Amino acid sequence: MADTSTLPAALDAELDDVLSMLPLVAAGMGVGDKVFARLVDCLAEAVLHDVRVRHEQGELARADYLTEICQVVVALQVRGLLTGGLPPSR
Repeated sequence: MADTSTLPAALDAELDDVLSMLPLVAAGMGVGDKVFARLVDCLAEAVLHDVRVRHEQGELARADYLTEICQVVVALQVRGLLTGGLPPSR
């Protein structure tokens, strides 16, 4: 997965925001489901971003890029972590 320093600034900031909410979850503030959903969305987007960057840097041929993107999306859907389509692009 991509190092957070390689993430788009908006995604990096959102991930920081979500991680800063973890103490609220630990304190039982009733926000666990929302924080978990946002965290999963951020991490899924980071994985997809990493695949795109690897393709743009020439590490993945187009066919391999498309295959890997599809495999990631299917894996997320099978696990119930991606239900509303792809995360928004930043």
